[in-house]
Amino acid sequence: MSTLTAYPSFGAVSTKRSQGDNVTNAIEAKSSHFLTASELARRDEIDTILALPQQYQNANWNGEGAAPIPEAAIEEARIFLQKLPTTFPLPEVTPEPDGYLGLEWYANKSLLYVVSFDGKGALSCSGLIGPDRTYGTRYMDDGIPAEILRNIAKITP
Repeated sequence: MSTLTAYPSFGAVSTKRSQGDNVTNAIEAKSSHFLTASELARRDEIDTILALPQQYQNANWNGEGAAPIPEAAIEEARIFLQKLPTTFPLPEVTPEPDGYLGLEWYANKSLLYVVSFDGKGALSCSGLIGPDRTYGTRYMDDGIPAEILRNIAKITP
């Protein structure tokens, strides 16, 4: 039997197991549902920063015609943040007038990076890393794309 084991780098390694390892598999599956105290604390921090006031789910929340932030965008951001390595600081959360929910890492005016969610599965990314501008659309199929992690790492200490 072959299983996939995920590591924090979002890679996966295949390991061979014999059929007689079913007890070990059952124990690993059951224990994977338990979170450590630090994982629980991180999850609480994520829930706190994503707790947007109700006004953002209404049209024209900024008085200038802003689109509402869909619950699906908030859920996408939550999944993203739960997959983010805990060595990375959590970002500022920024509702955007186009209905996207932005996660922003900011060091100074020439070091910033934003990943925005629209609730439809695409990650809109943009940033300024020194003299270089970066932008584009990415997708989070099995994990956070390595390019996004590299860019966040350039911004954070």
